[in-house]
Amino acid sequence: MKKLLSTLITLVLIAPNAFATEIETRSLDELYAAAVAEGGELVLRAGGDKDDQADYYLNMFKKRFPKIKLTHSVDLSFYHASRYDNARKEDSKANVPDIIQLQTLHDFDYYAERGLLERYKPKNWEKVYPDYKDPHGNWVGLFGVAFTNVFNNKVIDERKAPRDALDYLDPALKGKIILTYPHTDDAVLYQFWNLKEKYGWEYLEKLVATEPTWVRGTSMPYVAINNGWYGASFTTSWAFVPWEGSDTRLVLPEEDYFLTWFQVAAIPNDAKNKAAAKLYLNWMLSKEFQSKWLQFPVRMDVESSGGYKSIQHYNTSPADFHRFMLKRELVERFRLQLEQLIGPYEGAAPLEMDYSVKP
Repeated sequence: MKKLLSTLITLVLIAPNAFATEIETRSLDELYAAAVAEGGELVLRAGGDKDDQADYYLNMFKKRFPKIKLTHSVDLSFYHASRYDNARKEDSKANVPDIIQLQTLHDFDYYAERGLLERYKPKNWEKVYPDYKDPHGNWVGLFGVAFTNVFNNKVIDERKAPRDALDYLDPALKGKIILTYPHTDDAVLYQFWNLKEKYGWEYLEKLVATEPTWVRGTSMPYVAINNGWYGASFTTSWAFVPWEGSDTRLVLPEEDYFLTWFQVAAIPNDAKNKAAAKLYLNWMLSKEFQSKWLQFPVRMDVESSGGYKSIQHYNTSPADFHRFMLKRELVERFRLQLEQLIGPYEGAAPLEMDYSVKP
């Protein structure tokens, strides 16, 4: 009996460490060699609403690792998630991607709880902000995205550009504002939830009464602003450092809370090219990539571009957005409330839009 008791105590003591996921130690070159030896293929599904949204960083990946045949598609995250759900039920698992990279953060909690994700901690894991990674290695944030004020300084004078919510009620901006239907995008829905929490439902009624142009997806607003068709939006994003030759600028609110999240990625258990998937995650967390990201890096030791401070210094919380995404009953009820206020969405789906035509 004493021997049995001793064995049980030993098992209890070592069990927590028996399943611990070790942090990757191999270099990018070593991981690259392993990915090539595996077959040199990588299939990635990236959340987004314009087919070229991933080109900025995927082109860098292709140039850095030319022997990897990368196949990717960009689509709304909930479509990618449902496709993965269907693919993992197929006997062949032929359509399971190697990386799922989604904005729908609650999906990762769902998959992790069901043991559907490969537990893996890339190199530099300890340098990633604690809130932006799963402690067990099921998923990790790759880069920060902020939805906030974007304006064209040739359409609206920079001194008069809207910074906080009340600025968007200025009659002088009538006809110059373009917004994403909040009931078609959870990130924008979260923005409207916080406006309602701070200013009340009455503010939302006043904003709708200004008759902004409404579109599906968050890409058309930045395209339309950059083309000079409209002056400003808070339901889109832009680089901290303006693109050369562009009149478009991003400015953070002076007082209001704004939205940020970290685009999250994971490796499905049934992925066929796990060595290539691990290479991708390690490269995305490397200083080589993080120092070139357009907004907030996910690493604590890498500075944001354009002289911005770390995300911790601003009135925003990616962790709060994650909590919001988990509250599906609240999300769906608020979505329907806003549809009643604004009206049903109209227009082409984001991936089917003609971005050369003013909405």
